[in-house]
Amino acid sequence: MDQSVFTGFPKGAVQATGVGTVLYAKVIAFNTKKYTREIGPRSWADVWDVAKFPGPRIIDAGNYVIPPIEYVLLAYGVAPENLYPLDFERAYAAFSRIKPNVFKWATSAALETEALVSGEGVIGPAQQGRIEQAKQQGAPVDYVWNQALIEHSYCGILRGAKNVENAQKFIEFASRADSQAAYAKLFVIGPLNKKAFDLIPLDRAKVLPTYLENVAKAIWRNAAWWAKKDASGRTNQAINSALWNAWSLQK
Repeated sequence: MDQSVFTGFPKGAVQATGVGTVLYAKVIAFNTKKYTREIGPRSWADVWDVAKFPGPRIIDAGNYVIPPIEYVLLAYGVAPENLYPLDFERAYAAFSRIKPNVFKWATSAALETEALVSGEGVIGPAQQGRIEQAKQQGAPVDYVWNQALIEHSYCGILRGAKNVENAQKFIEFASRADSQAAYAKLFVIGPLNKKAFDLIPLDRAKVLPTYLENVAKAIWRNAAWWAKKDASGRTNQAINSALWNAWSLQK
């Protein structure tokens, strides 16, 4: 595999067990019939401030693939550099406070966008690529980059897989600047290969998560912490799912 392909990748995106593909973001979004960019929410604290920003919320469910724990801790003043380890007890207390203002706990990215477009929900987190696409199509939605939660996926090869050489060639191809640029022109995702931006028109680049001005306002989600296991062998993701299930049953 030609290692020079990865010289434009950020630190940590190229590991022995996998190579980063593209970056995606969860942003604070809102319905523009209710709020505008000038008077709308600009932080997670605003999302939780139902007095200043009234209206029904749509919030990720606690057992969704990306639970909303980071959002609520940021809302209550935890600095990004102090997020981990996440304080589950504090987060669930905050869920209880906002629960009366949440009309739906979302279990998919599609639900978030649909609710914000329809106005059934006026504020909430949203997958940036979906909400940007809806915005471009004329839907009454907008979002801010401040405190966006970002993360990237990986390409890997399973142990014992056949055609390893061809799989490596594909990963190398998909990691090239021209390949990532072509992908970013089709879908609103963030190329990890920074050289891709030399091949992307500026108006397109400005809506992508890895555009410098956007990523500078964002916060990296610590996927390794979520995957970490305790003494019993449970991951933090599993621990949180159990907490969510118990909390959901409370009246």
